[in-house]
Amino acid sequence: MLAPILTPGQEAFSDARIAKLEEQILRTQRMENIGLLAAGIAHDLNNILAPMMLIAPLLRDRVQDPRDKSMLTVLEQSAERGAALVNQILSFVHGASENTQLVQLRHLVREIASVVTETFPKNIRLELEVDEALWPVSGNVSQFHQVLLNLCVNARDAMPHGGFLRLRAANVVLDETQAPAFERGRPGAFVRIEVEDTGTGIAPEVLPRIWEPFFTTKETGKGTGLGLSTVRGIVNAHDGFLQLTTDLGSGTRFQLYLPAVITPAAARTTVPPVAAGGSGQLILIAEDEDQIRLLAMAILTRAGYRVLGAVDGLSAAKIFARQAAEIDLVITDSNMPNLDGVGLIHQLRRVDPAVRVLQISGLPNAPDEERDPAAPARCEFLAKPFKPELLLEKVYALLQAGS
Repeated sequence: MLAPILTPGQEAFSDARIAKLEEQILRTQRMENIGLLAAGIAHDLNNILAPMMLIAPLLRDRVQDPRDKSMLTVLEQSAERGAALVNQILSFVHGASENTQLVQLRHLVREIASVVTETFPKNIRLELEVDEALWPVSGNVSQFHQVLLNLCVNARDAMPHGGFLRLRAANVVLDETQAPAFERGRPGAFVRIEVEDTGTGIAPEVLPRIWEPFFTTKETGKGTGLGLSTVRGIVNAHDGFLQLTTDLGSGTRFQLYLPAVITPAAARTTVPPVAAGGSGQLILIAEDEDQIRLLAMAILTRAGYRVLGAVDGLSAAKIFARQAAEIDLVITDSNMPNLDGVGLIHQLRRVDPAVRVLQISGLPNAPDEERDPAAPARCEFLAKPFKPELLLEKVYALLQAGS
C-alpha cells in the first residue's frame, strides 16, 4: 500500500500536530504524578493538623487567661486554614466532587479577599463589594474557592506593574429578555461574582483559545494552561454560566452566575446540635498515629464513653474478635499498617454484620469499597482534621442509628 503524498506544508503541519499532542500527553502524565504526590502529602498533612484541632478545644476549658485563650484560637484557626488549603489542592488535582452543600459565598469571597491582601504584591489594590444579604448557592465550597482563587491569580499576573483588583458579589434576577445575552444563560435568580482587573487585557487573537485545556500565554514553567478550563468546567458543573469582557491594555472582567437557593426559610434555619454525650458505651479506636488515637480516646472518655485503643488494623481485629458482644462502635483509620481500614471493616463484618463503623482518614473521601450500601446508617465517614464536637456528633448519631 502506497503512503499518502504530503506537500511540504502538510508535512510541517502534521509534525506540529504530533508535537502538540506529545506535549499534551506529557502534561497529562505530569498532572497524574502531581495528583499521586498531592494525595500522599495531603494525608500526612492532615494527620499533622488533626492533633492541633483536637488539642485546642480541650485546653480552652482549662485556660483562664484571655491572652492564652486567644492564642489557642489562633492555633485552631491556623489548623483549619491549613486543612482547607489541603482540600483545595486535592479538589484541583482530582477534579469534581459529589460533596455538595448549601454555601454562603459572602464568607468565601471575603476569605479570598483576605488571601489577596496578605499575599499579593502591595502595588495591587483590592476593592471589595459584597451584598450583605447575598443568597446562598448549592455546590462544592472547595471548588468555588478554586474558581475564585484561579481568577484572582490570573488578574494578579495580568498586572505586573500593579493596578486595581475588584471583587464583587451581588444578587441578580435575569428575565426572559436579559438571559439570551449570556451563553448558556436562562431566566432566574443568581448570585453574580465579579473578578475585574486593570491589567493588560486579552489579545483578540488569543481570546478564542483561552478556555482550551493546556493553552497558556505564560512563560514555560509558570502555567499549566488548566486554570480557565477548570473555572469554566466547575461553573458549568454547578449549572451556572459566565461572561468575559476584556479590553487590550485596559483590563479584564469575569462575571460568574451561579443559581441561587432562595426558596424555603429552611435554607436559613440552623439545625440544633444533637446531644453528644455517652452513657458508658464501649468504643474501639484503630489508629496508628499515636497522638490522634490518644487524643480521640481522651475526648470520648470525657464525654462518658469507655474506650479501647488499637495501634493498627490487625490489633483491632483481634480485640473485636474477643469482645464483639461488648463493643458498640468501631472507629478506624483508613490507612494503617498490617491491616488497613478496608480490610478491617471486612473482618469486623464477618464477626458482626451489624457492626457500627466510623471511618476517619487524612484524605477527604472514603474509598468506595469502604461504603456499605446495605447498611448506610451503620457506616459513616469523617475526614481529618476534625474538631472534638464533630467527632462526638458522628459517634452519637451512629450509636442512635437502628437503636
